[in-house]
Amino acid sequence: MFPTLFELPLPVLGPITIHTYGVLLVFSFLIAILVARRLAQREEIDGEVIVDMGVYIILAALVGAKILLLVVDWEVYSRQFRTLATEGGGAVGQALGFLGSTGAYIGSLAQMGMSLLQAGGVFYGGFTAAILAAFWYTRRYQLVVWKVADISAPAVAIGHGIGRLGCFAAGCCYGIATDLPWGVTFTDTYSGSLVGVPLNIPLHPTQLYEATTNLVLGGFLIWMLRRKQYDGQVFWSYVLAYAALRFFHEFLRADPRGFLFGGALSTSQFIAIVGATIALGMLARLKGKHGPMEPAESAS
Repeated sequence: MFPTLFELPLPVLGPITIHTYGVLLVFSFLIAILVARRLAQREEIDGEVIVDMGVYIILAALVGAKILLLVVDWEVYSRQFRTLATEGGGAVGQALGFLGSTGAYIGSLAQMGMSLLQAGGVFYGGFTAAILAAFWYTRRYQLVVWKVADISAPAVAIGHGIGRLGCFAAGCCYGIATDLPWGVTFTDTYSGSLVGVPLNIPLHPTQLYEATTNLVLGGFLIWMLRRKQYDGQVFWSYVLAYAALRFFHEFLRADPRGFLFGGALSTSQFIAIVGATIALGMLARLKGKHGPMEPAESAS
């Protein structure tokens, strides 16, 4: 819809395009950290510790999202690499022409890396990396893992919802064609060339579906946080709920994102099934291990 906000003119370097997706992504991270900080204070956890942990989580999430994107779209990126290598490796390869074929390969890798940076990412890759970073941080600084996870879950859901608005602006993560009255039509040729969204065809606004459900889920998790019966309940409820939502959202998406079992399931649907199974097991385990506790409102 609105892939670019404006161009920032710079001397020597020339104009730099400011993309709507990038701005909303940064905004989503900031909101998520602020929400987590606020919830931490309610739970008598140092909010500044949560902010510090959030920096590590964001960096890990960005890397993880890109890695899974590369895995899912490996055929696309490997084809791009081979094409660039045979054509001399692009501008970087030409600059390194004195290295022969080695320069072409370096240039191809550089160009492929730039394409990967300009693309979005796969949420589950970022989420998995974020969990690993958070687990490392809580262990290192001796925090209660599941208590921190519980306050992080609503923040992640709300931040994810805002981030999906960036997907809508860019045109990525687009839906299948529809004749429903709320179908959206993308017309920006830059979006078409950048993310491959079909133009001038009404599509399911899958980005808005997921933005809405994530924001509603985030609000529900905040409500649940005050009434939880044991630490870890909110986090694993989030994993379970998002897995179910994502599984069904995937049926309405048309963007290339990797498929398994002969196209029966998308990569994200398979991960959602695994995540939901683990979440159900962890909810049962934690409930049996800790037993019910007084909800926060009743105890006050």
